Amino acid sequence: MYLLIEHNRTTKETHWTEFSDYAAAQLACLQKEQGYFHAHRPEMEVVVFEADSIDDLKRTHSRYFVAEGQKDNAKDALVAIGLIGLAIYLLNKK
Repeated sequence: MYLLIEHNRTTKETHWTEFSDYAAAQLACLQKEQGYFHAHRPEMEVVVFEADSIDDLKRTHSRYFVAEGQKDNAKDALVAIGLIGLAIYLLNKK
């Protein structure tokens, strides 16, 4: 099956629609992208994935499915990496 994912990068809210036909999923994706573009909604991300189930997709692309009240660890990981990089830079500068 093909899953059309609509993800709001700001609120982390995600909606999905199932398709059995790839061309139909791609057409719907293009229409959604154009709609968000014309509505000046750059926070919206629209993608199509192929997966056996929505549960499989939640495992492989978990950033799209952060539950409300649950922490998004990806942002924390990037901050940690940045801090480590800064520490290494400062240590090498001495």
